[in-house]
Amino acid sequence: MMRRILTILCLLLILLPIMGEAEEPRKVVYLTFDDGPKQSTPELLELLEELDVPATFFMVGFAVRAFPEYAFEIYEKGYAIGCHTMDHSSSGIKENPEQLESILRRFNEEVQKATGDAQFATTLFRFPGGSTQYPYAAKKKVTDLGYSWFDWNAMTRDTYSDMNKKEILKAVKRTTGEQEVVILLAHDGKKFTRDALPEIVEFYRENGYEFRQLADTQEEREILSRCAAHLAFPEQ
Repeated sequence: MMRRILTILCLLLILLPIMGEAEEPRKVVYLTFDDGPKQSTPELLELLEELDVPATFFMVGFAVRAFPEYAFEIYEKGYAIGCHTMDHSSSGIKENPEQLESILRRFNEEVQKATGDAQFATTLFRFPGGSTQYPYAAKKKVTDLGYSWFDWNAMTRDTYSDMNKKEILKAVKRTTGEQEVVILLAHDGKKFTRDALPEIVEFYRENGYEFRQLADTQEEREILSRCAAHLAFPEQ
């Protein structure tokens, strides 16, 4: 009996340090920028490059048509590109989700023209205003077409008229809270967001976050399964 007790105690002495060194949950942040490209997009791209962080751009088809050279720059630098509809309109999708097939096809065609990549086809989508205002049929249509859609669980609030650099940083910290996996909503073309971006990146780095781009991969699916944002992937 004494030998058995000693054996158990020895095993505990071996296992306790290992158990104490269990890995902390992986902390990840996805920077996302909506509504571009804009006239100031090159400034944002230069800043992202200086900060050495990846990002996802949910672009509007007609904005791609207006600024094809900036859409090309986003593509050339390797940032993830998602569809944010052709004109940022929600009413048509709400009334007739079948329109999504045409919208997604036209968006891909615009990016193909802008980039010269005839094979370009994103699989990422974001509903204008977020998914909660859309019927189930619209959300299901997106995934049935093979696309993943994403909302957000933290935001800069940079579309509010009374925002500034300080308030944007406060909004990011407040809405991020203690969440381990964050999809941050920001908007292309917002000067105060660009001004705050170095401190936003510093905040996440100091708190142990890894920066990633949205994608429909098994790794991203596993990471995003812990994310509080509304999102959905197509069935595999």
